Amino acid sequence: MQEKIKYCENVLPKVSRTFAPTIRRLPKGLRLQVTVAYLLCRIADTVEDSAQLNLDDKKQMLTLYAQIFLGEQDTACPRFLELLKKLPSESEDEKLAHNLPVVMDVFHSFSPSMQGYIARWVAEMSLGMRKYAQASQKRRFNFLKSMKELDEYTYYVAGTVGYLLTELFSYYSNKITPPIKRRLEQLAESFGKGLQMVNIIRDMATDLRRGQSYIPDELLEKYRLTRETIFEQENADRAQELFNELIYSALKHLDRAFDYIQLIPKKETGIRLFCALPLFWALRTLELIQKNTLALLGNEKIKIPRRVVRMEYLFALIHTNSNRLMRHHYQKIRREFKEIPAYQN
Repeated sequence: MQEKIKYCENVLPKVSRTFAPTIRRLPKGLRLQVTVAYLLCRIADTVEDSAQLNLDDKKQMLTLYAQIFLGEQDTACPRFLELLKKLPSESEDEKLAHNLPVVMDVFHSFSPSMQGYIARWVAEMSLGMRKYAQASQKRRFNFLKSMKELDEYTYYVAGTVGYLLTELFSYYSNKITPPIKRRLEQLAESFGKGLQMVNIIRDMATDLRRGQSYIPDELLEKYRLTRETIFEQENADRAQELFNELIYSALKHLDRAFDYIQLIPKKETGIRLFCALPLFWALRTLELIQKNTLALLGNEKIKIPRRVVRMEYLFALIHTNSNRLMRHHYQKIRREFKEIPAYQN
């Protein structure tokens, strides 16, 4: 078992550069559990995002993967692993998927309650991904029709993670009382959605070029754009407006995510740091995107500088036990965003 635990700990930074350093900030009683939960979610994402699997295989595999966590492991797991042979074993994500039995053995070493919390939300995520899975070789440009569909998609791939983490935090900490947990649950979805929206906006131009789009048809029609004309110079102003609307949508979720962190008891320093670091990095990324949207539509990769990453890390360490200082810092960054009043209602 120690070798299997070591595998989970070692593979984490290979499949996640963002969450690996933040998971290390968690208290010891949560670190492995959150690591395994993340790896299980990552396997579902690898299946959903694979360019090597056809649509029927993806849907069947995601259904079987959900069934593994819904009490049908004995029948679903062998069938899932058989279909998994169609997935290459080249990238670190793919290698992780093929090592599912190792991760599952560590998962089964947890308490029944901890297993139940993780299983519920991994199954929910997998079934949602099944709904939005795309064909492998021919990705559909008309992926999402409306802002409502975009919201539902981000719920399945990230909002579920917010709920999962809330369950694990409250199970671990007796300082998170039932009233606090209920308030956290009201904000948990936005905690996941906000981070996911930033990723979607940051990677939108790159995704478009590889034939995948998360821009809803509804939004393109509103600004009289298509997935091709959005790159044309004469449409720059309307493209900026479109991105501003998406940015504002992400900001609304990040504001609620910040309120989520403020509710976590101050003595749970590790949990607060784990939540605060990706939030502030995401906020800084979004700030950079708004200032450089047209560069994003070019060939530039929007990425916050290492010095900003380190600065936010230090600010988080300093401010983590003070809601007042943390809020002051958050609002200072928030004021840097250009006013986008058209989306206030």
